[in-house]
Amino acid sequence: MRKEILEDLRLATEASVSTIAGEYIRSRMMHYAVTDDFVFYLATMKGDPKVIHITHNPSISLMILRKVGDPSKFMDLKEFSQWREIEVQGKAKIVKDKEEREKALRLLSERTPVVKLLREKGQDHVLDVIRVEPHVIRYKVVADILQGKPPVVLEFAERRTVFDEFKQLVEKLRTWYIAIRAPFLVAGVPPVALGALVALGFKGIFDPWLFVLTLLGVVLANVAVNLLNDYFDHKLLTDLVNVEFVRPFSGGSRVIQLGLLTPLEVLSGGFVALILSLAIGIYLSLRSGFLVLMLALLGFLSMLAYNVPPLRLSGRGLGELLVGLNFGVLVSLGSYVVQTGTIELEPLIPSIPLALLISLILLVNEFPDYNADKATGRRTLVVILGPKKARWIYLALASLTYIYIAVAVVIGAAPSYTILALLSLPITAYALKYLFRYYRSPFDMIPSYVATILSYISVGFLLVASYLVISVSSPIIIASSAILILTYVVYEYYHIRRDLRAFLTMKKAVRTV
Repeated sequence: MRKEILEDLRLATEASVSTIAGEYIRSRMMHYAVTDDFVFYLATMKGDPKVIHITHNPSISLMILRKVGDPSKFMDLKEFSQWREIEVQGKAKIVKDKEEREKALRLLSERTPVVKLLREKGQDHVLDVIRVEPHVIRYKVVADILQGKPPVVLEFAERRTVFDEFKQLVEKLRTWYIAIRAPFLVAGVPPVALGALVALGFKGIFDPWLFVLTLLGVVLANVAVNLLNDYFDHKLLTDLVNVEFVRPFSGGSRVIQLGLLTPLEVLSGGFVALILSLAIGIYLSLRSGFLVLMLALLGFLSMLAYNVPPLRLSGRGLGELLVGLNFGVLVSLGSYVVQTGTIELEPLIPSIPLALLISLILLVNEFPDYNADKATGRRTLVVILGPKKARWIYLALASLTYIYIAVAVVIGAAPSYTILALLSLPITAYALKYLFRYYRSPFDMIPSYVATILSYISVGFLLVASYLVISVSSPIIIASSAILILTYVVYEYYHIRRDLRAFLTMKKAVRTV
């Protein structure tokens, strides 16, 4: 019977794959490959919900239907009675071993066109390979089911595993990593660094401890915004009806929808981050003066106004402006005030491009959320203007960013080195190209989301580098910082572009079908 079961498994092509997401069971049809010793392999895009589910709870079930006979006679009971139903229950894990991964992808490429295409193009790095080790396999012929006969059962007792509490703790921490959208928290670094560098360059003042605390406070504020936004989007059903989001750029972290965290956990995490951020602001005000407290309270109230009803400015066409002012202008100014205790015009000058580009990141990510936002009454700029007109707001803000940088250098308001920020102009042009062409197709707009983020990263760190040169006299510090900044920008560019090429490969293949 083992040989017969294995043959039926290989003649079938897809399985209904069920995983546990919190208190819910989620199922999806997937291609699979199976080895002679009944190890199953699945492949899916990195970051896919299935991957997230099994990293938090490895329990998995596969249901495979092997249809036998003449398709034209499937409604005939005699034909139908020959079908086979195979149920697989076991544990799943992501394959890390390179040799096993290559073997699995080779097997899968013979059974699924997506894996075959990505392997042929050398872009299968975007895939996660899932290994499923069955604890039990139940094999049923429909005729036996109809006659009340029991299934054939294959047990693999040696594969049963005990519950690993430490691993579950690690996965819970990983869930919070996803929830706070950790990779995007780097957006807080350029404005904090610029404020501190302006203080060093113009006042000769720099306290490393205050700089670290300022950066931590800004990061916590960003975490609070992300978590509270997820919670209230869930409460207002925005994320529930959003089926056009593009991970990880829009649609939130999805940890509530995936059952990884409860709404209460997300809300609590948001308020804890907000309170910690405010506490840091209070401490910094005790060190640097009353102005810091005023700016911290302004930021605190802005975050509440952005997320929390009844104001919820993120849904009234003001969210883009508010976030730009807060994470651009207010952060740079606050970082400067923490170091000097005074408010000056100088830190505002380099903060304007950052404010504009952060607003662009929010704006471009609203395009895939357009239908969901509109259906739930969330009036973002894209909803108010419509996607077609909103493109021109993107163009206007992008143009204003580069015009501002050029003018600031020409009139001497900014260091001459800041002209290097214009090197990011082709990236922004690339974003505009895809936005104007595919503004109605969220998946086709992926290059625009990627390029907008790269524009902010490039401009932000190029501005930091330019102010570093005029603020620090040590060639060693300048050179090492420049190398670190350049390495980071190149890494991000390479990493994002590599994944983007895989998306474009699949899109092109589908378009030609």
